[in-house]
Amino acid sequence: MTTFLFIVLGAVALWVLPYYWRLLRRRQLRGRPLNCDQERFLGQSLRIYKSLPLTMQAQLRGEMSLFLQQKEFVGCDGLEVSEYMRIAVAAHACLLLLGRDTRCYPDLYTVLLYPDTYVAREIHRQNYVETTRHSVREGESHYRGPVVISWRDLEQDLAHPELGHNVALHEFAHKLDEEDGYYDGRPLFESSGEGRDWAEVFGAEFRHLRQQRDSEGSQNTGPRVLDLYGAESPAEFFAVATEAFFVIPAALSSHHSALYRELRNFYRIDPAVLYDTNSPAQPKIEK
Repeated sequence: MTTFLFIVLGAVALWVLPYYWRLLRRRQLRGRPLNCDQERFLGQSLRIYKSLPLTMQAQLRGEMSLFLQQKEFVGCDGLEVSEYMRIAVAAHACLLLLGRDTRCYPDLYTVLLYPDTYVAREIHRQNYVETTRHSVREGESHYRGPVVISWRDLEQDLAHPELGHNVALHEFAHKLDEEDGYYDGRPLFESSGEGRDWAEVFGAEFRHLRQQRDSEGSQNTGPRVLDLYGAESPAEFFAVATEAFFVIPAALSSHHSALYRELRNFYRIDPAVLYDTNSPAQPKIEK
């Protein structure tokens, strides 16, 4: 009986001790302050930062400290990754984590930065037929793998927020989406009581966007709140909606109030209220 008890206690210790070690390690890494240059780059690259409450600013810096020390940044096609690039990406990735207890993208180890749009190889299989094609991309998120971002496209998104795009927010929204094991447009909620209306609201909005896409075909009639790319799948819809929520929140709140409410509840933040009156003008929205 004593031997059996020692075996059980040993097994429990083998499971519990690594868990608490990782928990303590994350706490230590979050506690390391950003240096002066990093804080300056944060203010320059994340438009909403100075409008955040001080508690949220502190949480954001802590999550960024953890992110920067845990994730490797790799420059591709000759790009030399600067500290400003690292901060800009980390700031937008960690903005999505505020107000919630997270492990800061536990399955992400590498961020790949390309200098510009890049060509990716796609393989499609249907029954016994396999086809290959190449597509030009601004970014992508690999399931349980790296995030890939075109730096030039992110730069343009930061320079023109009125267009409602942000490739970093888009790809890291995919990372949140995958945490429950599926790319399905429904992220992992902290409790079973959350997200009760998510499926109904997102389903209706997604179907409406698909109807818009199908009626317009390949014609893009102008700026809109939700990019038609969101009609590709529920996963892409969630990523596109996340971009609009953080980049053009007033427009999203005005034209898609139920969708805005669901995103506000999930992200624990209300960017339409936080942005001050000096924010760039909202786009002219096509109804």
